[in-house]
Amino acid sequence: MTAPVSTTEQRPELSFRTALFSPGYFGQVVTVAILYVLAALAGLRFDAVSGFASLIWAPTGIALAVVLLAGPRIWPGIFVGALVANVITGAPLLAAAGIGVGNTLEAVIGAYALRRVPGFQLRLDSMRDVLALIVVAALLSTMISAMIGVASLSLAGLAAPQNLAETWRTWWIGDAIGALLIAPLILVWAATPRASLSARRIVEAVVLILGLLLASVVVFIVSVSRGGGPLGQAYVFFPLLMWAAIRFNQRGAVTATVIVSAIAIAGTVNGRGPFIQPTLHDSLLALQTFMGITGATFLVLGASISERERSREQLREAHRIATAANRAKAEFLAVMSHELRTPLNAIAGYAELLALGVPGPLTPKQADAIGRIQSNQQHLLALIDDVLSFAKIEAGTSPIAIGAVGVAKAVDSLEASVRPDLERQDLNYVWKGCDPALVVRADRVKLRQILLNILGNAIKFTPRQGRIELSVARSGDRVSIRVSDTGIGIPAEMVDHVFEPFFQVQSGTTREYPGVGLGLAISRDFARAMGGDIAVESVLGKGTVVTVELAAA
Repeated sequence: MTAPVSTTEQRPELSFRTALFSPGYFGQVVTVAILYVLAALAGLRFDAVSGFASLIWAPTGIALAVVLLAGPRIWPGIFVGALVANVITGAPLLAAAGIGVGNTLEAVIGAYALRRVPGFQLRLDSMRDVLALIVVAALLSTMISAMIGVASLSLAGLAAPQNLAETWRTWWIGDAIGALLIAPLILVWAATPRASLSARRIVEAVVLILGLLLASVVVFIVSVSRGGGPLGQAYVFFPLLMWAAIRFNQRGAVTATVIVSAIAIAGTVNGRGPFIQPTLHDSLLALQTFMGITGATFLVLGASISERERSREQLREAHRIATAANRAKAEFLAVMSHELRTPLNAIAGYAELLALGVPGPLTPKQADAIGRIQSNQQHLLALIDDVLSFAKIEAGTSPIAIGAVGVAKAVDSLEASVRPDLERQDLNYVWKGCDPALVVRADRVKLRQILLNILGNAIKFTPRQGRIELSVARSGDRVSIRVSDTGIGIPAEMVDHVFEPFFQVQSGTTREYPGVGLGLAISRDFARAMGGDIAVESVLGKGTVVTVELAAA
């Protein structure tokens, strides 16, 4: 039976582990310990309070990141690194061991708490992940190291009682800034899949980095201004940091922030920049407070940008899938409609031969039966034609040939097609004609199909001895063709739905009026494709007016 794989080992982003820690477990521990010692010794050079509490403390970010990436089993590397660094700095062995325990627990507990956040990802590309890092790792878990570390210094007599509060504050702020700046830098670059950049994006990245370097040098190296309050000239970085977050997501945001922070620390230590105070400690405190807020702000911005892009990509993918499904549906309908037309045409042919008496004379009952067959065949063929037209529109294979179409001639030609149905229903058809010179921009065939669909609906829904009137009017550069009837009308709450495919005022198998509900949907699609539109007005029980509006030629 195969042993279960741990959740940590299943995470795809942990490929960083095999890349960095390939020599094996001992090599992992030694690597982490060396990194920790080097970073700790560098941080302790910057005016450490009580000799061991520094406002610049990258080891916290390194420790948190490696535990998240390699798992809690890496803890000996953190402990050994903290122990060695503090012994080198002058701490007694027991005090150094106490500090090492605090630093180790800070990283392990912080990583454990982050792993317990549902859906937490090392890429830090969601608001949930970033807020968890800020609250759990930067603000809360760092208190563990500060409390144990200060207690160890106090018990060893390395921190005077009056300095304990200042020592604790410095320790906590230094650790919190390390967690906010260094951990995201390592995590985002290690866990985010590599993406190839185009030549344009590479040039943009180079320009951005040069802009950050130039601005940092101007503000923190060249400038010696002490005016303007604690923020001073630091606001000039915000447009560049926003550029990094918006164009390069979380990687850009964290990398740009760390670049600014590194140069800012160098300038402040050398007495330059907008955060200079009477003492180096106060100067670094002002700088690190600003950088902590800045780091958290642009972590949140980078996450929000990543979430937005992820949502847009999901929307594009959903649209692609929906489009493909819609196209497949349209192609299926087109194939089925074509296959159905073939036997129907054969039925029509044989029925016509029988009606002509080719096989022999028919009795009156046989002639009536053949007439019913022909009527139903024509009705079914009309339904299939509607489905086929709709399928072509959905698949984008219904070409529109726009040209100048004479309105009077187009409308005059309709009566011959609808006359049999008008007479069967005993309907009064009114068409008073229009200016023979009136021309619209339309597809002649599609315009005829639109008007036949509308007239067909009017005939179908108008009771016997009703009235159907067709009129044409021009207003400016638009021409309106109106078809009004004295039919059953449409309920007010359904008028807005009549253009939806397959919508019918009556539904169910017992409905009085036949059809599939595609006529108006097809007609509006054709009208809009020709630069026009269709509108419907109706009063229940009194009738309906359908207006086709097209551009005058």
